[in-house]
Amino acid sequence: MVITLVLIIVSVFVALNMGASGFSVSFTPSYGSRLLKKSRAVVLYGLCVFAGGLLIGPRVVSTLVNKISLAQLNPYSGLLILFSAGAMMFLSNMLKIPQSTSFVTVASFLGAGLYYGKVNWHTVSKIIIVAAVFSALSFIITYLIKRKIYPPHRGNLHLYEKFHIHRNKFKNFIIWTDMYSAFGIGTNNVANVVAPLVGSLGISPFLALGLSAPLFGLGAYFFGERVLKTVSRDIVPIGEMSAAIVSSITATFVIIASLLGLPAPYVQFTTFSVLAISSVKDGTRHTAGKSVFKRIISAWICVPVATVFLSFLLHLFFIKR
Repeated sequence: MVITLVLIIVSVFVALNMGASGFSVSFTPSYGSRLLKKSRAVVLYGLCVFAGGLLIGPRVVSTLVNKISLAQLNPYSGLLILFSAGAMMFLSNMLKIPQSTSFVTVASFLGAGLYYGKVNWHTVSKIIIVAAVFSALSFIITYLIKRKIYPPHRGNLHLYEKFHIHRNKFKNFIIWTDMYSAFGIGTNNVANVVAPLVGSLGISPFLALGLSAPLFGLGAYFFGERVLKTVSRDIVPIGEMSAAIVSSITATFVIIASLLGLPAPYVQFTTFSVLAISSVKDGTRHTAGKSVFKRIISAWICVPVATVFLSFLLHLFFIKR
């Protein structure tokens, strides 16, 4: 009973931190272009995350529970997996670094699998390969589209004319694309906090998803703005047209991954898309030289690796085979 209560408390903590990270990427366009105030953005984010979690989220839960660590989880192991993921997400949020909740969760399950000696490397490899391909495509597609419309020249002036004529409609379109992004967060990232509960306690994925999704909204409200500023303003100021490009491309890739049942690093997809815009505006060399870019890349490498070791070591110290 006590371990179950502790597991639930830790899952709440993890959901709050994951909600902040997800909010930082799904509503980067609206925040960066100053279309929405924080309170309204949080409400829209929470509702769309809830819908995505219930409709598509169970597919990703199934992969995390059954196809990474092949060992049967118990409540103690579930607690250690959640704690490892939550601690690393909290650290990333405090450092104001956008971090993938999916990769941190996969790394935590991987650490448990290494301890039990039962890792499905085929699934782990598939997750990494798909994430790498989709990240590259997010950058390439965004870069190619942005180059067509920036800077303004004789060949694309008609696009800017239409943009100014329908400016108010376009602002609404950006908000809709952000909601689409939040739906994508729900399809994939809510599963990250739910999977340890489902795997170790045997509760219904739909019940767990429904109860956990609102916590993402609370996390966005209390912690999301710090990380969101890093993506939307510290890398490059996001304009309205660029905002729609970022949301549409990255959300589509995440939803495709979710339909395949694969955890996907939404944060990486969005950040690569934003970096593509910065590359068009400021040049690739200048973008790669920014300190925030170097900090983000370092965190993407170090945090998942550290999560694997943390999860493994916690199992080594606290779990008896």
